[in-house]
Amino acid sequence: MATNSKVADDSSTPPSYDTISASPIQCDQSSIFSSCRLKEKHTAVLSRIRDIVLGPDFIPSSVVPNVNACAAALPAAEFSKILKERNIEGHTALYWVIVNNRPQALWALNKFIFIFSYYSSVCEDDLRTACMITSNQEIFIQLALGRSENRDFRRLLGCPLDQLQVHTCDEPANQFNVVLQIGMFQKRLHSTAISDTKLIYEFVAGGCIWWLRFHMPEPNNGIWHVKIGLCRSSHPARLNAVLVIEAHNRKSGSAAPPEALKILLSLADTKFVALTPWLYVEFGASVTPTGAPTGAPALPTPAPTLLDSQRSRTLPALRKTAVWTAVMPPLAL
Repeated sequence: MATNSKVADDSSTPPSYDTISASPIQCDQSSIFSSCRLKEKHTAVLSRIRDIVLGPDFIPSSVVPNVNACAAALPAAEFSKILKERNIEGHTALYWVIVNNRPQALWALNKFIFIFSYYSSVCEDDLRTACMITSNQEIFIQLALGRSENRDFRRLLGCPLDQLQVHTCDEPANQFNVVLQIGMFQKRLHSTAISDTKLIYEFVAGGCIWWLRFHMPEPNNGIWHVKIGLCRSSHPARLNAVLVIEAHNRKSGSAAPPEALKILLSLADTKFVALTPWLYVEFGASVTPTGAPTGAPALPTPAPTLLDSQRSRTLPALRKTAVWTAVMPPLAL
């Protein structure tokens, strides 16, 4: 079918957005680009992508044909580069399809990024920001945007993928529940004391990207630590959370699993009023000879630069209340 936009113009200026948006883009063959120079093709493709991600007359069924036509008009590396640059209103194309909730466009465009490489650092930061402001944990997981431990080490142990789910409990109160299922927890935890591996998890909840890290310092004396903080670009948030660690159910006929360990993650007993991306809080727990976890005194160790009541002119609103739940296997090696 024909399109209303002209792509053979001698001008390097992209077609007017109002002109493009006047009617929905329909399926088009890449042959319309054949007589254009590379720069003109680049301009026309970017204009088409811009309309797909921002245009008011979005037609899901036309996305795949139009994206394929754009991809066929340019060398694969050039098209992939376009998608990874902040060239549409200061953001990448994938940022806008996440913000505007256009999943058809997200998956149609995303597959062309990995032809030659992965996300660029600029593109990845943009996608993380989009997931954060939309609180979209599902897309965050599907695009593998969360930074985590060394995957090769987990595979070496034959450990299955960890499971992480975020549930909204009370949206007006900004309360959410995060459930972690961590396999071979003790083996992987001990490895943090003797290697560079990290048992760290990132997730999106309440308009922020959070990180949670387990590690065992050396020498550890049976004490392992858990740290919690906010990733870069996240807004300050008051922390009022409980980490609940439950041992995995034992086989029938064996002793009952130990009572769950509860660790309060809060700034209530400190002089600090909120978490910021440059602040983390650390708490400790010990492991008895029988493998049952026991509570240890809280070890608040904030970073050097902090947001506190004396230096902050405005008190951040009470934004987040979290209940953290971790389901782990028996604490035996």
